[in-house]
Order: sequence, then C-alpha cells, then structure tokens
Amino acid sequence: MRRVAVALVVILATQAVGAAAVQGPVDVDAQSSNVQVATEPARGTVDAATAQSSTIQKDIELHLTPSEPGSVDVVATYDVPDAVTALSVTLPSGAENVDSESFTQTPDGYEWDETTDPANLRFTLPANQTASGSRGPTVQAGGDYSFVDTGEWALITVPQLRTGWSYRGPEGSVTITEDVTVADEGSTGGEIAYLGPVEEYTQTANGQQFTLAVPEHASMVESSGEVLDALGAASSQLHVGARDDDVWFVAAPTSADWGVRGVEYGGNDAWVVADARIDRASNVWFHEYVHTRQSFSTAESGRWTMEAGAEYYAALLALQTDYVSFSAFETHISYGERDPWRDAILSQPSTWPVGANYVKGSLVWGAIDRRIRLATNSTATMADVLYRLNQRSDPVTNANVLAAVLDVSSPSVEERANQYTNTRETPEMWTRSQHADAFSTQPARMEFAVREYRVSGPFRNETFAQLPTLYVGETVTVVGSVTNAGGQTGEYVATVEFEGDVLVETRGELASGETTEVALREEVGAAGTYNVTAGRTTVALDVRTPGNLSVSDLSVAESRVQPGSDVTATVTLSNPNDVPATGPVAVTLDGEEVATVDASLAPGATATRTLNVTLPEAGQYTLAAGDKSVTVSAGDLGTGTGIPGFGIPVAVLALLVASLLARRFE
Repeated sequence: MRRVAVALVVILATQAVGAAAVQGPVDVDAQSSNVQVATEPARGTVDAATAQSSTIQKDIELHLTPSEPGSVDVVATYDVPDAVTALSVTLPSGAENVDSESFTQTPDGYEWDETTDPANLRFTLPANQTASGSRGPTVQAGGDYSFVDTGEWALITVPQLRTGWSYRGPEGSVTITEDVTVADEGSTGGEIAYLGPVEEYTQTANGQQFTLAVPEHASMVESSGEVLDALGAASSQLHVGARDDDVWFVAAPTSADWGVRGVEYGGNDAWVVADARIDRASNVWFHEYVHTRQSFSTAESGRWTMEAGAEYYAALLALQTDYVSFSAFETHISYGERDPWRDAILSQPSTWPVGANYVKGSLVWGAIDRRIRLATNSTATMADVLYRLNQRSDPVTNANVLAAVLDVSSPSVEERANQYTNTRETPEMWTRSQHADAFSTQPARMEFAVREYRVSGPFRNETFAQLPTLYVGETVTVVGSVTNAGGQTGEYVATVEFEGDVLVETRGELASGETTEVALREEVGAAGTYNVTAGRTTVALDVRTPGNLSVSDLSVAESRVQPGSDVTATVTLSNPNDVPATGPVAVTLDGEEVATVDASLAPGATATRTLNVTLPEAGQYTLAAGDKSVTVSAGDLGTGTGIPGFGIPVAVLALLVASLLARRFE
C-alpha cells in the first residue's frame, strides 16, 4: 500500500503532506485466447519469491541534474522475458522530455515495440513538492517543502511507472519486480530517494533491518548509532502486527524550507529533519516509525486515527524507553485539552483546526488506551485496536474503530470512545499516579519467530531459511518459536489458515519471558495465500499452480504391427520452465485421447514414460503427445521382405517362379 504520513511540531500551524498522484493500472489487450493479461501491483506487494517465476525486471535509475534544480532525470529499463507479447507503460504526471527507441507514445501511455530487450524510457520529472501536495519544478511561495531538489542534492519520491503486459503461459506465470538505484552518489529505500553524497548505516532489531542514510549536507544532532538504537527499541515495544523486513530512514538537511519535520512514504521509507532529537516527547523518529507499522487506509471519519496513533505512540515509546520523563510526556499529550484543538470533532475533519488530528487525536487515543487497560486488568490495550485496524482491507471508518474498542474491552469504554470521537467532548490528561495504575503492568505479548521452512513433495525435499514460493502438492512445515514478551502469563495460538478456514492449530500457555518451539505442517492443495499466524505475527505463504510439462521426444519400438496389436511408445517429458511443472499430458491416436502420462519435475528435469497403444484396424495412424508425433501402421507383417502384404506362402511362390524363369533362359 502506498501511503504518505507526516510529523509536525505541536503548537505550530502546519499542513499535512498530500500523496503524489498515483496513476491507475494500464490494461493491455490480449491478442488470442491463450494470452494472459496482467497489471503491476502497488509497489512493495511483490515478494522476493516471484524470482522463481518468469519475471519482468523493471529498473529505475535516478539522476541528479545540478544545472536544473527542481527536476530529476529518470531512466527506466525493462528486461522482458520471452513469454511477454505486449507491454505498456504509463509515466507519472508531469513527465517531460520523454525519449525512447523501445517505446512508442499512444493516447494511453507508451507501447513497447515487442522486439527491443532491454527496453528503455528516459524522461525528466518535477521533484519539488509542498506540504500541501503541490508539485512542480519551481514550487516556492514560502517553500514549505515535503520533497525538494536543490541542485546540489535532492530528497524526492521515487516515480511510479504503472505497467501492464500480455503473455503466453499459465495465469500468474509472468510477474514483475522493481529495483531502484541512484546514479552516482545517493541512497534509496525504493519509495523515497536521496540524491547526493551520503553515508549509510544499518542495524538489525526484532527481525527488521534499519538503514539510516546520513547526507554530507546534513548535520545530525543525534549520532547515527543513537538513532538506530532508538528505532530498534521502538520496534521491540510496539506490538501491533507484522514488522517490515526493511525500514529506510534519511536525515534531511535542514537548509531546505521544510513545511514538516518528517514524512513517511510508501509503507517503510521515511525522512526526518537532521536536527530532530530523540529525547523529546514529540519524537519525530518514533512518529515516522509508527507510521511504518500502520498498514490500513482510512475513510473520512477514520482519518484522525493515522496521525493520532503515531503522535501518541511516539510520546509513549519515548517514555517507555526512558528517553523522556512522565512530566514531558504529560505536557506533550495534554496540549489536546487546549484551544483551538479541544473543540474539534475527530470523526468530522471539516471541524479540525490545523493539527487537531495530531494534538487532540493523540490525547483521545491515549485516554481510550488507559481506559481499556483499566477495564481489562491490562490484558488489552489500544495496541489491540490498532492490530485489528491493520487487518482490515477496506478503509477504516470511525465506526470500525469503535467496534474494535468494544471487541477488546467493554461497552462502557466503547461509549467513552464514542463521545471523544463523535462529539466535542475532550478527555482530561491523566496524572502520574493514574498512569502508574494503568500502565505499570504490560499485557501478555506473543512474538513468533520463524527459524526455517521445510518443504517436501514431488518436486523437492529442501529446508529454507527464507520464505520460498510453494507449489500445489507440496508439504510445508513452518518451524519456529513463540515467546511471551509481555508482563503477564497468557495463551498463544499458532495457526495455518486458507481462505478463512483454520487448517492447522496448536496452542498453549506461556509465562512472561517463556519461549516454546512450534512446528506447523500442511500439505497445500490449492493455489493462493496461506497465512501462518502466531501472536501478532503473520507469515503469508504464496502457493502457486505448477507449470505445464513439455514433451521433448516421442518414439516407438516398432512402427508397424498386426491389426489389434500394441505399439510400445516412449514419451520423454521435460520441464524447460524455471518453476516446477506437472502433467498430465494426453497421448492421442489420430486426435483421440487414448492415454495420459504424468510426472512432477523440478526446473530443467526430464522423465520417460513407456506405454502400449493398440492399433485396432489395418491402416496408418498418427500417434501424438504434446507437440511431438510419429506415424505408425497396422497390417500383415510378412517375412521381413520389406514388401507390404508378403506372407510366407507368397514369398515361397515367388522364389519358385524366379527359379523356373532362370532355367528357361539358360
């Protein structure tokens, strides 16, 4: 999901960043009934396992243009597999100076010439964007930038090129992946890019790899190590669902006229101003990290939740990780009690003064969190609500929020949440002692860590450290551990689900800090997504239909037999694909199926199958399998003279006649 979220300084009037326009998918017409049509998913939704299928590789290279501040050059390169028959690209709005020898412009975009590989598109794109969402190469009017190109350096969003394609082969057998690079010096997480001299620092925590890019033009207040340590600490404290494998941050130079203090964009990329401090309740590093853990979209009435949750958890995480005192936390959250924010109705954005979703929103989120903890004896928190919102595929409404509150707590808490979000009522900030009563005990928190994937079946028997693509007919055993990282004893449930049905389940009870091993085994019988879930961690298993076998050879032991006898045929099956393949393959006699042969083959493997085919009557037949065929006949075999119809009596008579004729002419 592509998403934009920002951080602002409380008390200062700022504007929320608007998302860049996202182009819709491009449809490519199928040319025949056996041609499939596909369009590119949103960036980030294709996992690494797609490399096992036939893949269109899209590479985007970004070029700084020092002589033309406000715009960048983009080179898009497509490596196109043989199965692709057509490919169409829509460029971002505002693209200029388009140049290509591989694509032709059409009213709907750019069409590939179907021969050039790799195929290239070059264009120039405006880079500047204001906090209100305006774009252009020379956006100024006081600045207030959210992305900018100064000429010496640029901090920009990676352009989206929406791609559609047609191909021959099984449905889903051609996918697309994307790599983004910066020409010369720079860094990118794939959604945001910094162009210019930069140093990268990395650190791993809780299964996440954090990358912090520090530009030469940025002077950080905190060290890179301190920022990475803080992000790792936040990762361990926030239990709201699956974590992204990779999170990329860049410290933005303070020389630009920024309209916000930070931006999260696309799901797991963010920038934060280089002078942002960690020891603040308004911790921008934490705020943007929380946004990477929010995987839902919102309807109008639910808009308040995105920034409210990020601002509240930024302050709470700073408190829980000892970066700030309760006094600083209290001061920051209590701003929601003040004018002009207190009169906002959170479910009605038209009533908001600037920043109300941050300021009053964080106070309301915290007040509901405290009431949930008290009502449930700290067995549930507002993080349970956020977890439920993260599971939703449709936009979150305020009614959805209230339903989740009721689900994890009680009707009285839900009623308070309704008053705080649907009316102008404003909660009071709680005291230090009230905070201790509600927050001193942490609920049970089950964390699931996968150690390996054991795959067995007709194609392979292997163990993988990283999640593989699975194929119908295989059996997978997911091996890992469940740890109670919370403060109370609780129950864990580990399941494998498919299309809403629980296929495998194991459960047990763990004390605080206790760990147990789990192994979930399932034979996958249908293509689709199987979800392996324990605690708030879900691993999605991608199961695909195997490819089709090819026939590389067809031969017969004898090409002529007596009518009613059998021809012994040998079929050589092969898998030329880069994915596993299976049959069956039909064997036909004059176009009518008489048998099938089958095999389950790994990529590049072959197998032979022998079978007998009856030729019922005298005559000539075509025996076929796949695209191979041979001609076979049924008739009198004779004595081996090689002349059809010559049996033994005829042959003897012929010899006698020949002898008499020879004597006559002596």
